This record gives sequence, C-alpha cells and structure tokens, in this order.
Amino acid sequence: MRFAFTILLALAFIQFTFADVFSQLQFMKITSPTSGQSIRAGEKVLIKYVMQPLVYKGTSNGYAKSLKINFHKRTGNQKEGLLENIYPKCPVTAQNDKYKTHSYYWTVPEGTAPGSYAFDFVELVQLRRSQMTVSETVKVNIVD
Repeated sequence: MRFAFTILLALAFIQFTFADVFSQLQFMKITSPTSGQSIRAGEKVLIKYVMQPLVYKGTSNGYAKSLKINFHKRTGNQKEGLLENIYPKCPVTAQNDKYKTHSYYWTVPEGTAPGSYAFDFVELVQLRRSQMTVSETVKVNIVD
C-alpha cells in the first residue's frame, strides 16, 4: 500500500513538474479587456495588465520573461484561426516591491465581422529551475 501511494505521489509530482502550459497567467493579472465585453469593429480597445512585484510576500518565485497577445475568431470554445498577432513583444518589466501596470491601445480592424472572438495572452515564465508557457484567454464579442 505504501509503495503504491509513493508511486502515485511521484507520478503526480512528475506531471506537475513537466507541465508545459497552464491555463492562467502566473505573474500578471489582466484588467482589460474583460470576458464577455462587447466591442465594435474599428473601435480602440484598451489592453491593460498588472505585473506582480518581483518579490511577492517575501519570496521571489520567478518572473515573466515575455508576453505576446493574439486575437482570433472563436466558435464555442474552439479557436478558428489567428487573425492578428496584436502585440508580439509586450513589456513585462516589474518592480521589486510594487505592482506595475502596462497598457496599450489596439484598434479592431474595420472589416471584422460580428461574432465571438478572443484575446490570447501567452506568457513565458522563468521559475527557479525551469521555464514554462502559460496562457489565458479573454472572450469578447464583436457587435454591429
């Protein structure tokens, strides 16, 4: 019994250690756009995110190395295709002991048809001993 428990624990640890993509950003929080937000074609959208301090609650767990933001069409929960790489090299500078806000305005292309779309925030994270890629999707609606 103890051997089986040890094996299960080891497998869980290995799976966590080698996990490549998580579904939520690690060292930043998206404040705009918001999920379910309605946007018109040709409208400027505020893209805003807040970087966590490098030393958070007395510990430095790692930092964001890079962030890119993509815009794509969706059907339900499926991506149909990348429409635009909005911001391929977003600033990810963080301060030692304070939150740092970054913002950028992007204009939705004029010819964008009404429907379901999403912004993908893809973050490359440097942890103490490894790197991983994490992403978060913000679903929006393009309306007339």
